[in-house]
Order: sequence, then C-alpha cells, then structure tokens
Amino acid sequence: MKVDAHKVLIYATWERRLLVFDEPDFPDVLLQVPGGTVEPGEEPDEAACREFREETGITVSGELRLLSVEDHRFGQAGIITCHRRHHFHLELAGPFPEEWSHWEETPFSGGPPIRFRLFWMPLPSAQRELGYGMQSPVPFLMPS
Repeated sequence: MKVDAHKVLIYATWERRLLVFDEPDFPDVLLQVPGGTVEPGEEPDEAACREFREETGITVSGELRLLSVEDHRFGQAGIITCHRRHHFHLELAGPFPEEWSHWEETPFSGGPPIRFRLFWMPLPSAQRELGYGMQSPVPFLMPS
C-alpha cells in the first residue's frame, strides 16, 4: 500500500513513566504521545526533535533512539490512509512537573492552537490507555 505520510511518535520516559497528553478542550480525543509529520527534506529524527519541542515545550537534549517503524492504516470518510510511523524513545532526566499545559505551536489546521494537558503515566497503564494504535511500541520500553 502507498504510504501517504511519514509520521514520528516520541515515547519520552522519566522515572519509569511515559509522557502522554490529552486535549481538555476536546474530550473525545484519545490519549496520545507527542508526535507529528515529517516535513519535506527533513529526517525522521529531526522531525521528532522538532515535534517534541512544539508539542511539549521541552527541547530534546538526550539521545533519541529509534524503537520501530510501522505502517499504520486507518479509514476516514471511506478512504484508507497509510502513515509510516517512526517510533522514537527519549529518556529524560527531569525534574518535571507531574502535569502541565502547553499550546500547540504550529496548528495543523491553521486554526487556533490546541491546548495539550501533558502528564506522566505508568507504562502498563499507557499500554492499555493510549489511543490511535500508539500503544504498540510501549512493550519495548518496559523493563524485562
């Protein structure tokens, strides 16, 4: 199947917890990890650093490690779309607040910025609660 877009998802951990977010102004939106689209001419790791900063307010200073690459197919309005997802792990040193809000810096729709509520979640809970197929790389982060 043709790949319609290349995406990056960043699985940032701190103190054995995963950074996740929801959108308080849109309660039907499922729990997610930071991420976004790889722009033309951009490498996936560069996109991951940019998207992470834009969505969390945190500049990547540690090592970004590729976990996996996966094609994610989904249907919308009767059309099947394929996103090639590059999953990255970022281990953060902290300290960080338990929860904070950040407004999207470059809204996809061109509309007003979306407010993200970011918080830390235990890995087993994140594996159960993440939406949009974002839970599949979480087992790679769990201690053996």
